[in-house]
Amino acid sequence: MDGTALVLIIPFVILFVILFIILPTGFFINHPNEARVIEFFGHYIGTYFKPGMFITIPFTNKHVISLKFQNINTEKIKVNDANGSPIEISAVIVWRVSSPAKAYYNVNNYHEFVFVQSDSVIRELASNYPYDSESDEESLRKNSDKISDELRSMLQQRLDIAGIEITEARISHLAYSSEIAQAMLRRQQAHAITSARRHIVQNAIGIVEEVIAHFEKNKSLQLDGKQKVQLINNLLVALISEQDAQPTISLDNN
Repeated sequence: MDGTALVLIIPFVILFVILFIILPTGFFINHPNEARVIEFFGHYIGTYFKPGMFITIPFTNKHVISLKFQNINTEKIKVNDANGSPIEISAVIVWRVSSPAKAYYNVNNYHEFVFVQSDSVIRELASNYPYDSESDEESLRKNSDKISDELRSMLQQRLDIAGIEITEARISHLAYSSEIAQAMLRRQQAHAITSARRHIVQNAIGIVEEVIAHFEKNKSLQLDGKQKVQLINNLLVALISEQDAQPTISLDNN
């Protein structure tokens, strides 16, 4: 082979190398709800979000990051609430990657990062509130909407570094731990009975006051002190007693 023929062949060899070896390393296909983090010899050069077929600098690394919504249902964990009572709690969290570059470069495994931070935030939130409260104090059971908003906010602050967006977070399971569940149930029942009794007594006293006021306004039905006491006693027995009241009739011969 003479030098002239070699000179003619070299350009074709170079073109072959460029077309069939070098250029294909720059081609990639991006599917819907996917992003490609492009890295060239250790340097981040950009992220592709649109679906389709693209070409970029040859010999680049193209890391696929899913942009689909994902949800996790955390395991039931045991933690002490603000009153020190052991409770079981779990949550449902819906999330997606909003910054693929952060998700790939800032944490080692962003899926595991979401799980670990979710567990940590749930424990922290549960320890800040009582399971239930008898007054207007906020609690995990009574203020579910506020608790869900706070859970989402706390998670978002933790996961911003990984480019994760939290779209929903809510408590999916909440209960007293098994070792105190029966005792807390009896406590709740006792509280319910006490509250009901208080409501009945307060209304009964109101009725008695109305009856006494009626007698005092009607001059033809004047009652002395003893008769008032007996009337009040009979009314309270009739209104508060759980059994059918037996009327008491006093016959005065005088």
